[in-house]
Amino acid sequence: MAMLTLHLTTHTNPTQQCTVTQIPFNIGSDPDNDLVISDKSVDSFHAQIIWKQDQYLLIDLGSSSGTRIGSIQLQPHKSGSLGDATLVQVGSIIIEVKISSPVPASKTLIFGAAAKIQTSNSTKSQTTTQENLRLDAVGLYKSTRPVFGTTLINDISLSFFPKEFIVIAGVSGGGKSTLMDALNGQRRASGKVLTNGISLYRHFKAFKHRIGYVPQDDIVHPELTVREALNYAVQLRLPFATPEQRQQRIQEVLEQLQLTQRKHVPVKRLSGGQRKRVSIGVELITKPSLFFLDEATSGLDPGTELQIMELLRVSANAGSTVLLITHATKNVAIADLVVFLAKGGRLAYVGPPKLAFDYFQVQDFDAIYDKVERQLSPQQWEERFKSSGFYRKFITDRHKTIPPHKVPPAPIESRFWQQWGVLCRRNLNILLKNKISLALMILGAPILGSVNFALWKSDLFSTKTGNAGQTITMLFVTVIMAVMSGSLATMSEIAKETAIYRRERSAGLGLLPYLASKLQLAFLLGLYQSAVLLGCMVAAVVIPIDSSALAGMYFSLFLASFGSMVLGLLVSAIAPNQSVAPLLTILVLVPQIVFGGGILPQAEFNPIGKTVNQLMLTKYPFESLVTLSALGEDVAKDLCWQKSEQQKKSLSEAQTAICKCYGKDLFTECKFPGLGKVERTSLSQVDLLKGRLLIKSIYDSYGNILSINLLTNWLQMLIIIIGITVILFLAQVFKI
Repeated sequence: MAMLTLHLTTHTNPTQQCTVTQIPFNIGSDPDNDLVISDKSVDSFHAQIIWKQDQYLLIDLGSSSGTRIGSIQLQPHKSGSLGDATLVQVGSIIIEVKISSPVPASKTLIFGAAAKIQTSNSTKSQTTTQENLRLDAVGLYKSTRPVFGTTLINDISLSFFPKEFIVIAGVSGGGKSTLMDALNGQRRASGKVLTNGISLYRHFKAFKHRIGYVPQDDIVHPELTVREALNYAVQLRLPFATPEQRQQRIQEVLEQLQLTQRKHVPVKRLSGGQRKRVSIGVELITKPSLFFLDEATSGLDPGTELQIMELLRVSANAGSTVLLITHATKNVAIADLVVFLAKGGRLAYVGPPKLAFDYFQVQDFDAIYDKVERQLSPQQWEERFKSSGFYRKFITDRHKTIPPHKVPPAPIESRFWQQWGVLCRRNLNILLKNKISLALMILGAPILGSVNFALWKSDLFSTKTGNAGQTITMLFVTVIMAVMSGSLATMSEIAKETAIYRRERSAGLGLLPYLASKLQLAFLLGLYQSAVLLGCMVAAVVIPIDSSALAGMYFSLFLASFGSMVLGLLVSAIAPNQSVAPLLTILVLVPQIVFGGGILPQAEFNPIGKTVNQLMLTKYPFESLVTLSALGEDVAKDLCWQKSEQQKKSLSEAQTAICKCYGKDLFTECKFPGLGKVERTSLSQVDLLKGRLLIKSIYDSYGNILSINLLTNWLQMLIIIIGITVILFLAQVFKI
């Protein structure tokens, strides 16, 4: 095989470019080398390039500061292969490698490692088509408030071409994230952002599938394996692709990320750099034309940082316009342009990294930060840049080439059922992998329900030996158990994936399928938990009711459990993070207990308390259980008990005779828990008065719920659940 042309770009000040014309090719600081690098980190004879077995090899000549090919550290006097777009680090100097002729797919190395991956020239994905997009910003301005607010970005105009890799850097308070979010449509600013001459803000839906965005937080579920995370992403991002095309794209991304050997490892067990690569891989699935990354290299070791930068360089070379916010300046020279911001979101420089040293009159990139902070004011740096040739060349002249307004592309419509199905499968997979959460959801109801066996006697409903007051308490505690187990099961369900949700929503995920997948899980758990709680209750306490009443109790507890899960989802949506969700849940549960009507009867609430009581989830299932248990059914139907106290006093003995729970037949005809425990004497009137007082102690507090309209009660409960669901929907809408 004929020797290929090897071109080297050495990112020193100034940049050196050369073509390898002879082999061996020596690199070092000594003047006798073919490539002379005058840097204290480079040895006199540092490394050597040779041609062997139809490929270029780089050999470390026993250097003191080391040689890297991508993330691979070469051992002294050992070699590594060079591929097209490989980045080499000699000491602290970056050398970019270009091979003029295309390398066969079977031998192309992205990171210079031994793994072989397919190039975009050799294997074209049938799942996506990447359209090159230029990005122009005109007069972007954003403030914290419309009036007297702090300026975040100030009159910024920019212009980026396809295949450019742009680094956004700047001092603290320079508005880097605000600028990026304004450019990608996440947080819009006043002014214009154009993609190929078309307004991004006005036609965001048409472009959102072509935009990749990696925020600072990871956008993958830690419980999933690498392959599973990419598989769910490809199903959501490429809904019209065939299964074969999706699997092909997943394999391409795994190879590009060098994660093939780790594809079955859960994301939470990966290193920080590997997790960040998975987040990047989720976005690479669609081959984004515009690729935004916020601090994608922060906190990474130098080798991993270089690896990520090289990956982004390759992505830009393939046609993407890549924008990266970074504080790590060691490898900035890899980029085509650097945007440097002064305080208040003012442009201090836009241009090639290699020319920034001369512009700011510094020796290294880190010194720019200190100089911009101390030497001139932000306004002066902005004025200096706008009067420079860099502003004319990289902004003014580029803006003159903005294409005329075109018809925007048709947006890709999301499919409810397809997205809902993917999300349901993903939720189930995550739940099965999270053993602790699964155990709490499954065992929570049985554990709470088993408390009934320790609290109550089995004969609570017995007319002879029961206790009406404890029966009321038992029914209310059962409702509290349903509400607690439900809300605790879902309190972190949305908060734990806020970053993932925001990214998927901006990439085309519909809000309705997302919430529907969460509500489906709540529905199934509600069916299970209410069945367990009811089973524990009827096993611990004998309730003399028929099957229809038992079914009504089950439905009432299901509404309590499902409604509380929806409430838990609302708390999860409002919570700023997962750790705050339990605290908010407690604040929500306390009113459910206090104002539910089981501890303090509704009749004893003041007007405000009665209003709050109407909004409580615990009120309606509690009242339904009291009615369905028939503990005071005879009393509720008794005509004498329905009269006022004054009317009761005027009743004659003949009039009370027809009232079986008020007249002389009270102890023989009336079914009411605990009547048989009244101590009987020879004075029937005294005994009758004792029985009436026992019933009165319950009737005065809970008489209004002994026999309610169940259909009306259930309808009111459903209305409250629907209201909570609407608020949940709005909370998620405003989360974007």
